Amino acid sequence: MIAPMAWTDRVFTFDQPVGAFPALLERLRGTPVRAEELIAGVPEETLAARLNGKWSAKEHLGHLVDLQALDDRRLREFLDRAEVLSPADMGNRKTENSNHRSTPIAEILRRLRAGRCELASRLEALTAEEVAITALHPRLERPMRLLDWVYFISEHDDHHLAKARQVIMDMPNIVAKGSTP
Repeated sequence: MIAPMAWTDRVFTFDQPVGAFPALLERLRGTPVRAEELIAGVPEETLAARLNGKWSAKEHLGHLVDLQALDDRRLREFLDRAEVLSPADMGNRKTENSNHRSTPIAEILRRLRAGRCELASRLEALTAEEVAITALHPRLERPMRLLDWVYFISEHDDHHLAKARQVIMDMPNIVAKGSTP
């Protein structure tokens, strides 16, 4: 399997028309379903295991839950016409301190579903003018429309789903070699 590139190495082109927003919203709605499918039948201990000190599958999914407060804040900032969006905690302290590894995966998935449903519900009520509101993304140091931000969230969701899949796929190889996860 090709290793996913680091999130911070990604380069984004924000050029989709406003008419792409419904499809992006649908993609955002699909994150919990894809996460559920990804972990189906995988034992809790496998989902909680770390390899080489990297996040477990549970931590990757829990991270998406942890960012829901930032998503809510940034949506308010767009709608309030803020010039610059709030920065993310690039040290991911909330995820590091949340102990997702001991949280049942069903609870992580429940929280992910609830958060994405709430965000999608708020987003689907927006007008074309609101979807086109622009603010500066602090890490990327470039303007993005609210539409681009939804694309950015969807890409970030997919990044962590891919990372969780990589951990799950690599786990049997470690266990099969006699190492403890």
